[in-house]
Amino acid sequence: MSATRARWKEDAMSDRRAAAGVWVAAPAEAASMMERVYAVVDGSRSIAAGGGAGIIARTASAPLDRIKLLFQVQAMASSGTSATAYTGVGQAFYKIYTEEGILSFWKGNGVNVIRVAPYAAAQLASNDYYKTLLADENGKLGVAQRLVAGALAGMTGTALTHPLDTVRLRLALPNHEYKGAMHCFSTVYRTEGVRALYKGLGPTLAGIAPYAATNFASYDIAKKMYYGENGKEDRVSNLFVGGASGTFAATVCYPLDTIRRRMQMKGKTYNGMLDAITTIARNEGVRGFFRGWVANSLKVVPQNSIRFVSYEILKDLLNVPEKKAK
Repeated sequence: MSATRARWKEDAMSDRRAAAGVWVAAPAEAASMMERVYAVVDGSRSIAAGGGAGIIARTASAPLDRIKLLFQVQAMASSGTSATAYTGVGQAFYKIYTEEGILSFWKGNGVNVIRVAPYAAAQLASNDYYKTLLADENGKLGVAQRLVAGALAGMTGTALTHPLDTVRLRLALPNHEYKGAMHCFSTVYRTEGVRALYKGLGPTLAGIAPYAATNFASYDIAKKMYYGENGKEDRVSNLFVGGASGTFAATVCYPLDTIRRRMQMKGKTYNGMLDAITTIARNEGVRGFFRGWVANSLKVVPQNSIRFVSYEILKDLLNVPEKKAK
């Protein structure tokens, strides 16, 4: 009996220790769960801020974006216009306004907004995330780490939204055959196949990686140079910093953007990226790669400025905590 009682006593003690362990572990597990919840909430806020910033910036610069697209593709037979229809930014503004009306400057902007919201959200939020991952133990980032974070962020956003970008380009062309974004998407899918929605993805990724890397890194570095290590930022100055970094990045990577736009056109265009480069160089010279560069530069300055500053403002409004990477 004594042995039985001893065993019962030991079992009871074990049960008490186990119960105590549960009660001790429960707060720790609850705290860990709450941290995960807060991380998800903070990530959602960051994504919402990025999407909102992209919509604001893209809609504000839509007229110049459409002009840039028309310059880039007017040399193609499937563009619906002649190769010399648009000769300058001012002339293009006047021609589009008189022939199609003021609202035509926002042709394709509906699908562009649908595309740019997830694109900007993924790009801006993932850039913050990649910078946090690549920062050292003190939260510091070098130039190389900033470039890598920007490149990864650009490719993340682009890979997710490329089909919508193809649809947006088709809708921006004059005299197109589509009744809207869904009709365009279904028509391209039905008549040309799913691969048509991803035409130009190779040069797009090749172009966005250096562009996003240069854009994000130059913006961060320019701010550090202007404000110093711990200087107080102001939004007006950041508008100019964002415009300058965007112009620099867009100029460096513009030829690849022209190539991918040409490859997104309807029908057989080029036999791959290398064929596009050699054909454009042979038929149009170096200037062929920079068609629409002026309109693009005029677009990039306000767009990049508004996007970066809107993102910072929206993060403040949504109480998104600052990342540790500096």
